[in-house]
Amino acid sequence: MKKILILLFVFSLLILPAMAAGEGALLSRGKSYTLVTPGSVAYPDDESLKLTDGVRGELTDDFYYKSPAYVGFNQANKDDNGDFVIILDLGADYDNIKTFTLSYLAETDVGIYAPSSFSVYIADEADGSYIHQGSVVIGESTEEGLQKTGTASIELPQDAGGRFVRFVIHHQEPFEKEGTTVNAGWAFIDEIEVYSSTPVSQTKDSGIAIFIILAIVAVSAWLGIKFKRRFA
Repeated sequence: MKKILILLFVFSLLILPAMAAGEGALLSRGKSYTLVTPGSVAYPDDESLKLTDGVRGELTDDFYYKSPAYVGFNQANKDDNGDFVIILDLGADYDNIKTFTLSYLAETDVGIYAPSSFSVYIADEADGSYIHQGSVVIGESTEEGLQKTGTASIELPQDAGGRFVRFVIHHQEPFEKEGTTVNAGWAFIDEIEVYSSTPVSQTKDSGIAIFIILAIVAVSAWLGIKFKRRFA
């Protein structure tokens, strides 16, 4: 029994830091944003925070684009640089911003193509000076019959600070196919995410809870031994 108590104690000491060392915290969940370039009225955001609600697009009636999780951006609304722009308000200043992700759809038979790339910029104020943090080329195929969801990420070499994050999503450029120029009609996005470099606080709480549970088990076992010896 003593060996069991020792093992429980050692296990509780090991699991607490392991649980605390989780992934960075998701800072963007449920946060508001502004579509600088508007979404389509046919596939709108409808002010329900679709891009930060954590809901991913799912296959619906054999197509992904029919899922209500997506916001559709038509090529007619891209800016002069060929971009769709979203400004996310994190709701507070952070100094440990680490990772940005963009979740997109490629369903080429209905004219939906993955963005060719995306970039992120950070500022302390919504109308302030945005500083470029990083860019990533997505490079998804434009072949016919492609039907897939994807996620692209930018991870910074060092933490950045600020409150407002500008997502610049570069639309797929026209491309040649069998001697014909094809214009990518749509970009569909279901989530934009920003993560910190520090662990999720709930993960730490879970580790503490496990530690407490193990401690209770150990104490209960010890009291059981004492009780048994007393009345033996």
